[in-house]
Order: sequence, then C-alpha cells, then structure tokens
Amino acid sequence: MHIEHQHQIGATEAIGRINTLLDRVLAGPFPGGVTVQEVSRTWSANILNFSSRVRKGVFGARITGVLRVSDDAVMLDLDVPGWAASLVGEDKIKETIRQQLEELFPT
Repeated sequence: MHIEHQHQIGATEAIGRINTLLDRVLAGPFPGGVTVQEVSRTWSANILNFSSRVRKGVFGARITGVLRVSDDAVMLDLDVPGWAASLVGEDKIKETIRQQLEELFPT
C-alpha cells in the first residue's frame, strides 16, 4: 500500500512530528481489543523502517513499512498481509492513515 502526503514544514520538522505521533499512538490503548507488540522503528537519515506485530484475539500479523520524508512530502509504503487488510478493509486503513497525516500536516 502506497500513500503520499504533501507538507510545507521541511523534513526536520516533519520527522519531529512523526516521532511525536508514533510515541503517542504506541502508548495505546488501541481500539477494538487490538494489541501491538514487537515494535521496531529505525531512522536512517530521512527514512524510517518500522515493523510490529498486531494482534486481535486469535488473529495476528506482522506489519512492516518504510516512511520517506522529504522537505515537502511524506511517502509511506506499508505491507499489510492480505488477509489482515481484508478484515479491516484496505480503503479503511488508507483513509485512517490519510486522516492522521492531514492532522499532522494540515494544508
């Protein structure tokens, strides 16, 4: 899944806002009985590689992704297993991420 969002704040400020959002989101709690475990996030310059195990009841999946930040855009490539995306709906996942990015980087 690929999502791009434009911003006007520069890469350094964008990275700071992304880290703040991730800290807040990962502190939980998560809706609907979802748990997030084994979180890994590593920045290399303006590229964030991340992964986590997401679980709801007996279902679990590893979600991985790469987030690239430039001076005027954020590009996210997210790998969600097909069966997991079908439970929630890929469109719903994209819309939720887009809403978070819009709140983070209002135009």
